[in-house]
Amino acid sequence: MSPEIDRRIPAALLILRFFLAIFLLQWSIEKLMLPDAAARIASGFYGLTLPAPASYALGVAELILSLALLLGVYRTVSYGLALLVHTVTVVVSWRQLFDPWGLAKIGNHLWLSTWPTWGGFAALFLMREWDSWTVDGWRAPASPVRQ
Repeated sequence: MSPEIDRRIPAALLILRFFLAIFLLQWSIEKLMLPDAAARIASGFYGLTLPAPASYALGVAELILSLALLLGVYRTVSYGLALLVHTVTVVVSWRQLFDPWGLAKIGNHLWLSTWPTWGGFAALFLMREWDSWTVDGWRAPASPVRQ
């Protein structure tokens, strides 16, 4: 790989990781600041009853995950968990996009944004070894992938 391309890959992954972490971070902050909204979402989309303490616990867990993603700490675990969390959202949002006969619902185009976002999480996970501008990348000795 040329040195120019080699420098652009970590920069591109930093940009992707930053915006995906901010995306996830806003949901964790909402769970902490508006636990009733999180309870309504859990009930309406996931069919779960979510008491306020559970909303706070999920908010804290998602906050930790968001910060780990933002900083690139334990990349395999944090990127994988972020992908898993968002995968659940994508699966649940499927019924927001289509009626029982598989026809697209009009006016629910916002839910389509979950799919390219999922693609971003999947791409980041698959390229985590090249995401060297991270806490993990700075702690690790130079690997052949990053040389």
